Parts: sequence; structure tokens; C-alpha cells
Amino acid sequence: MKAWSSTTTGSSADESGTMGAYEMRGLSAANSEQEANRLAVPNVAHGSSSTLSLPQGGSNGNWATSTVTLLGSAASNSFSGSAQGETLQIEPYSVPQISAHRRLFAQVRYLIFSAYRCLFFAVFVLNLVTLGAIVLKSGSLAAFTPAVLATVASANLLLAVLIRQDYVLNTLYSIMQLVPHSTPLWIRWQLAKIYECGGIHSASATAGTFWFIGLTVSVSSDLRRLLFGSLAFVLLTYFIIALLCLIVVFALPYLRAVVHNSFEYTHRFASWLTIALFWVELALIAQQIHSQTGVSQGMALLLLPPTWFTAIITVHTVLPWLRLRRLIFTSEFLSRHALRLNTEHEWAPISGIAIARSPLGEWHQFALFPGRDGGSSMIISRSGDWTSSTITGPRPRYWVKGIPKTGFLAMAYLFRRVVIVTTGSGIGPALSFMLGPVKDTNFRVLWSARDPMKTYGDEINRLVREKDPEAVVFDTAMSGRPDMVGLTWKAYKDFGAEAVFVISNPTVTKKVVFEMEARGVPAFGPIFDS
Repeated sequence: MKAWSSTTTGSSADESGTMGAYEMRGLSAANSEQEANRLAVPNVAHGSSSTLSLPQGGSNGNWATSTVTLLGSAASNSFSGSAQGETLQIEPYSVPQISAHRRLFAQVRYLIFSAYRCLFFAVFVLNLVTLGAIVLKSGSLAAFTPAVLATVASANLLLAVLIRQDYVLNTLYSIMQLVPHSTPLWIRWQLAKIYECGGIHSASATAGTFWFIGLTVSVSSDLRRLLFGSLAFVLLTYFIIALLCLIVVFALPYLRAVVHNSFEYTHRFASWLTIALFWVELALIAQQIHSQTGVSQGMALLLLPPTWFTAIITVHTVLPWLRLRRLIFTSEFLSRHALRLNTEHEWAPISGIAIARSPLGEWHQFALFPGRDGGSSMIISRSGDWTSSTITGPRPRYWVKGIPKTGFLAMAYLFRRVVIVTTGSGIGPALSFMLGPVKDTNFRVLWSARDPMKTYGDEINRLVREKDPEAVVFDTAMSGRPDMVGLTWKAYKDFGAEAVFVISNPTVTKKVVFEMEARGVPAFGPIFDS
């Protein structure tokens, strides 16, 4: 495993399982004589240090001094052609500058019109088309009866629920993986964005709320309506719309990030209460249909489209909880910053599962990677109250529900060669891919972490270098955070990759993905919408 790092290390596994040194450009020690002579590398023993000039802090090729730790197995693990006491330097890398016009275009194309937002807009356009079609067919707004409004509202909410189902997402990912590498790159680039289908969820839930607001206005405008005129029905409608608005407000990106627990609880409990109240409302509608037409309440309920939509919503709300179980996990304390949980249950590769201490408490999703003896493992890194308390006091059992959900890294299979960029505990999802099924996708790993050997342990580091002997590891404990855009660009060019996948915090992920896409590189990263 080599690195541009402050453990700016380079190595590969030799026959004895130890690591042989590589030079800092990410080229093997067996490179051409021209490449070897261009570098000055100290002849040092395993674990010793020297200095190197390493570009940091920007994409302009500026140099800064860092410390090198060579992860060799003995003093003989030195670079060929080097002279003792000389300073190791790496060639400065620079990210191509783009014009202000092109940057503006990229901001419009990849930020304003991201796949997530395009899907969001598409759902709203579809709702506007529905609205226009109803008006054109009837010739007036009178066509928007409470029955019509309830039908369209419940249809939108059904779509919002279905697109979030694990089995639906897994099916979509499986279909995308069937796309051959011979497909034009620009098509695969767009298809790989399927993981941003959360835009459909957000849009349909929001549109459903607007349609329900229309229903509220309709039933409250005239309490003398023959069908929907009861005071109980009107008050119930107001209560439901209040709950829907509460769910939508707490799902706004800013509030979701600041008060995530409140977002999770309102999404869960307010949704459950809304579904229950909507069933009561449907019963009231059926009762009034019975009183006006003589049709039995049961038949009246069956004839209402919202009844079927609500039934499907109810089934899919209950479905994940039918697979609720409490599993045994064994914990490995990696460091004060990280914990590894292991279970004997073997789950699908490139997937994640949510765990909780209590079924009605906080649920946290973690990527799974193959564990020892056929089990599964996950890495928990300190990033908040829940993870911190879990690391300091892990429990022997945790609740899980539903089925493992395929991770967005499964979309890497759409490309021939990819660079996986990750920071910190993002190595967990990366391992989920690296240790997954062997397919015709080659990968290069770029991992930036604080003292990765000390923080995540020898086994995690060994797995990384076994699966990618040329992996680039940057130790931020020695010289601070690197320029991830510059490192990513260099890895992308050196490896000849088709795409870049980023697993980091929101700031780094969004920055690297944007800077790559602005330069015409297919780049992907989590959208942090849950």
C-alpha cells in the first residue's frame, strides 16, 4: 500500500506478507530507470522517517514539508537508485483551472440541476400536468372534489413510501448493474445517479402535502357539502395536514442536519399517526356515502381509490418491522475514535443495515463488509453522541430491521476503472465494495485518515492493501488535511479511471464531486438526505 502522505507511505505485499516500499508518485519501485532517477529517496529502515516536499492546501502545486514513514519490513526495503540522506520529493500535481464561464455552467448543471433536483422537478411537473388535465377535462376548478383531491394526494404519498423501500432500491440498483461497459460513458454517468432517487421521495411527499392542503381548503370552504360536510371530517383533515406539514418542515435540509433526532422521530411517529387518522377519515367518507346512496360502508370503502393507496402505504410501513430482531454483536475496540462490530450473520456485500439500542429509539445506518468466518462487520466512528457512547460502551445486542440496503458504491460496477476516495471511517463502505464480488471493475483506493494504523488497526489496513496493493493512504496526523481535490485528480489521471466515488463528510464529498464533474469527470457521492 503506497501513500502520498504524512505517513506518506508506499508499499505492496511481498511473499512473506510484509510491505515493500513504493515511491511517492504512486509508482512501484520497479518503475523505469528514468522515473527512479528523477526521485531522491532516503535509504532508511522500516519505521524510520525522512522529509518530503508535499503539495498541500490547494490545487496549484505549492510545496510543503511533511514526514515520511516507510512501511517496509527491513532496512533493505529502500528505493532503488536513492542516496542515503537525500530528501524525497514528489512531482507537484495541479488540477486544471476552468474558466469562470465553465464554472458557472457547472454550478448550474451539477448543483442547481443535480439528478436529485431534476427528479424532484420531474415529479412536480407530473403533478402540474395532472392538475391541468383535470381542469381541461372538466373546464373548471369544480372538478377538484374532495374525492379527487384525496386520491391524488394519497397517490403521491404512496410513491413517496414506495421509493424508500429497501427492496425497491435494491431492485433499481440491480437493474443498473446490468448496463454493459460498452454503453457510452455519458449514459452510464447518468444511470449511476439512480441513488439520488431520494428526490422522488421528497417531491412526492411535498406534492402530496400540497394536494392535501387543497383538500383541506375544499372541505372547509363549505361545511354544508353533502358528502364531506361533517365538522368531524373537517377537523380531522386539519389535524392531518398539520402532521404532514410538520414532517415536511423537519425534513428540510438545514433542520434535518441540525436536529436530526427530531427529524427521525417526526418522520416516524407523525407518519404513523397520519396513516391511522387517514383510515379514520376514509371511514367517515364511507359512512357519508352510505347515508347518501345506501351503498354499504364496506363497499363504499372499497370503491374509493384512496383506500387502496392507503392500504399499500400501511403494508409497506409495517413491512420492515416484521423483520425486527435483536442480534448478537461482538465488539472490537480499535481506538478511542473507532469501534468494529461483528456478527455471525452474513449479509449481502456492498450493503448497509441500520442498528438501534431500542426499536423506538435512534436508528443508525452502517456499511457492512465481510467479517471473519463468513460473518459481517461494520465500523463505527466517533461523530456524535450516539456513536461516541457506542464506542465507549458497546452493547452485546442491537436491534436490526428490514433487509440490508444496497450502497451507492454498487454503481461503481457500471465503470471499467474507478477511484474510491474516502476519509476516516468511510473505509468501511469502501471495504464493503473492495471485499465484494469480483467483477470486471478495477479500482484504486485513496484514503485520508488520522493515523489509520493506530485508529483502525492492523487488520483493516491489511485488508486495504491486500485488495489494493497500490492504495494511496494519507495520514492527516502528521501534516494536517490534504488537498483532496488535488489528490483525487492525480489518482484519477494516474489510474486512468472512468469515474470517481467519494465517501466522506458532506463538505468534502460535495466539494470533490463538484470539482471533478466540473472538469468532465463522472463523480458520485452520498447525498445525505436521510
